[in-house]
Amino acid sequence: MRSHHKQSFPLSSHRFDIRHLGAFSALASHRVIGHAATAIIGMFFPIFLYEFVGMNLQMYFLWFAIGVGMRIPLFPIGAKIFSKTGLNISLVVGTLMWAMYYGAAYVLEVAPGFYPSLVLFASFLALAICHAFYWSPYHIDFAKFSKKGKRGHQLGLLYATQRFISVIGPIAGGLIIAKYSYSAAFIVGIAIVLLSMIPFLYFPRTNVQYEFGFVETFQKVFAKKYRYLSLSMFAVGIETIVGYAIWPIFLFMIFNGDYLDVGIFSSVIVLVGMLLQVFMGNLTDKKRPKKLLAFGVDLYSMGWIVKAFVQSVGGVFAASTFHMFGSIMMRTPLDTMMYEKAADSGHYIDEFTTIREVSLTFGRVALLVAMFFLSQHFSLSVAFIIAGLSSLVITVFARVKVGEDFAKL
Repeated sequence: MRSHHKQSFPLSSHRFDIRHLGAFSALASHRVIGHAATAIIGMFFPIFLYEFVGMNLQMYFLWFAIGVGMRIPLFPIGAKIFSKTGLNISLVVGTLMWAMYYGAAYVLEVAPGFYPSLVLFASFLALAICHAFYWSPYHIDFAKFSKKGKRGHQLGLLYATQRFISVIGPIAGGLIIAKYSYSAAFIVGIAIVLLSMIPFLYFPRTNVQYEFGFVETFQKVFAKKYRYLSLSMFAVGIETIVGYAIWPIFLFMIFNGDYLDVGIFSSVIVLVGMLLQVFMGNLTDKKRPKKLLAFGVDLYSMGWIVKAFVQSVGGVFAASTFHMFGSIMMRTPLDTMMYEKAADSGHYIDEFTTIREVSLTFGRVALLVAMFFLSQHFSLSVAFIIAGLSSLVITVFARVKVGEDFAKL
């Protein structure tokens, strides 16, 4: 077994020593703190970019496609680097790049005439490096630190906590932007992201060895043997980028550019799903996640389709509530299965997570490129129909025997 970790707690003599909380609690604490920044800014950055490019949808999708596309070649490079440095250093680098991403956005806001295209490119590049160095190590650590048989419960609690923060975050973000400016929101985001690094001090040291070469990584992504995994994650990539990059713009249009209304609406929808999230986490551990996943995907897919045909605030609220229910029914079993399969893949856990991230990103880029062309002739609602159809593909993930496949590599 070439993946291993041993514990080292540099602040163990401190009277507030939190060693007894364990590695998973430290990881979850980091993620919860970091999510606060996402809750405040995440909904509004797409709107910021949309306004920055003069509300030109084609330019908006072009820039987003470039920004997301930059990540693809960086994933195997990042994996090779964190194989040498260890996962902890990689997480630190990724988090610092996350802060720099907000920092570049701050420059765009306060000095829009200062080489705007170059600064915007730098912002997306920082985010691309963040993804390459952060997400694979995070998923590896989550699979290692979480407990088999309790992953659904742990994941449900983590997501429920994040949803609680997401109730407050969008309202806070809307208030800050409406009363002050985007620049104030970006400063708050930078401070929170840097604060999220404190739990890193309590992470066990984790080392892995990424064995795939640069070209080999992409060969594995497109190999017939792993088509179920790649296709499922491709579909997840499509629907997640619709939720991140297109849904906020749709709400911005529905609410006629009122930041606070967008924030309040987003918060209310999240509030509806909080209790259900914990319930689904416990249910996933007790029931077969494949059955829950299949039912959740059907509801989730229908939710996207319904969203495509609503135009009023009341209709959007009803469709969003229904969609939230389907989202929770789908995401908890899906992510639990993903971590189970990652953990079962043994010393190929880093290869598994890297291929997963590459496949996700291909899906996101494909949707953004498609919308670059489709936005010339159709409304944003066409993206919701695409996301709904893509969600149905996610069920193939339940058929993947990833642990077995990777054991044969």
